[in-house]
Amino acid sequence: MFDHHGRPLHLGRARRLASADQRLALIAASGGCTRPGCDAPATLTAVHHITEWKDGGPTDISNEDLACDGCHALVHDGPGGWETRIAPAGSEYPGCTEWIPPPHIDPQQKPRINHRHHLGDLLAAALAHYRARREAELREHRRRWLREPAGAAGSDEVP
Repeated sequence: MFDHHGRPLHLGRARRLASADQRLALIAASGGCTRPGCDAPATLTAVHHITEWKDGGPTDISNEDLACDGCHALVHDGPGGWETRIAPAGSEYPGCTEWIPPPHIDPQQKPRINHRHHLGDLLAAALAHYRARREAELREHRRRWLREPAGAAGSDEVP
């Protein structure tokens, strides 16, 4: 895959370090550190391989995301290390980087997403939920209003 100027965003195993074009694409997509709760801006992050380079991970835009130095140090093999992965297609946030905490932080190891750099998306989802709920309430109100004539049980009006 190439950007709009024909520069590659997938380098495979040819290079370990991300290109400037890949970094710019990640900045546009993620906005900053992807670890849940971290508000480090993109200027304080490095490119992180989701599947580590040492484990055969390619230097491809689909296998990279941003992490600040402090959060990047949390990702490691061993009992206290966090894991990262790309959320699968059927998940709530497909394609986003999920951070999986070690068992001593979360025994269920529930994957987490950082929303701090995408507040507009959260607001849009909340507004859509509110509008859907409000529309359902209006439909229910109209259904009751049209079915229950004046003077129905519980009404003080005389027909």
